Amino acid sequence: MLNLIRTFKGRIGQIVLFSAVAFPVFGQSDFYAARVEVPDRSDAALASGAREALNRVLIRVSGNEEIAKNPTVAAALRVARDRVSIYSFGQEGGQVYLQATFDDVLVKSILRESDATFWSEDRPPVLLWLVVDEPYSRRFATVSQDGALLLELSEAFAARGIDLRLPLLDLEDAAKLSPEMVWQRVARRIRSASQRYGTEHILVGRYVQLTTGSQLADWLYLDSEDQRQVQVQGSKTTPVVLAGVDLAVDAMADRYAVTLESTPGQSFIAVTVTGVESFTDYQSVVGILRQLPVLDSLMIDEIYKDRLGVRVTGLSNAEALARVLPGRSRLVVSGDVSANRINLHWGQP
Repeated sequence: MLNLIRTFKGRIGQIVLFSAVAFPVFGQSDFYAARVEVPDRSDAALASGAREALNRVLIRVSGNEEIAKNPTVAAALRVARDRVSIYSFGQEGGQVYLQATFDDVLVKSILRESDATFWSEDRPPVLLWLVVDEPYSRRFATVSQDGALLLELSEAFAARGIDLRLPLLDLEDAAKLSPEMVWQRVARRIRSASQRYGTEHILVGRYVQLTTGSQLADWLYLDSEDQRQVQVQGSKTTPVVLAGVDLAVDAMADRYAVTLESTPGQSFIAVTVTGVESFTDYQSVVGILRQLPVLDSLMIDEIYKDRLGVRVTGLSNAEALARVLPGRSRLVVSGDVSANRINLHWGQP
């Protein structure tokens, strides 16, 4: 590709046209794999395990916990055994597990055909402030006292593709936030205390172990744009935990998940990037766009002065592209976004 560039001298000084050079986007990781319990290593166990594994992968990648209700997805699940890319059986403590990996292109094609959403692997973490109500006091949940509960929360978030962060509960936290403030849901103080942890996504929990043996949890999700809550009671920990996890992840999916282009390659989004003043800037901008897993291809149209023009395919509209841009990169939206055109600016670090 570099031999197609006529000149880069200081600021980019003239139009440079490119032939139809497309960059396919590749990616494969544990993001497209799942580990499920199976009764044995038989073909029947492989078939049922593959269905469950694919369902978990589709939930994780789409951000939609009810995606299996989609008729197109349900049809794909019925033949999941034939769509496994790699699988292996393992055993721990007498329990047999199936580890199944699916091709990312296959997963995206299922989501396209079902008109479902896609949420890339690069996701912000969630910070948890969990207060436990005891007979004579309220306290923050800690690994030493509530390890099993926190581990189940962490694993449930991980299953949906999100890392869970726990506060340090050190002197700095104590100076900013008390268990009572969290219990009373003083949002201003919670957000302030959370800033040091580098994420705007916060899950606040009020947890009570009732004398009847059941558990009660009141969950509140906070970010810079949204606030949601749910209360759940149950005799087992898992449903209580999942209610909080689903509350947070569903809210995040509504914000970050996008719809893929239903017919790849049939239309494109025109992207204009200003502030591209050197070849290093050019490499950085193209590198960021190429790494977006939702894109199928990227084609350079022109370079003129500090302006770079590209065409990308794979997303349904330009607004979806704006939503998947890395949050902390120097590439930001500039001006209004139309259906198939977006203006970006490459800013200062």
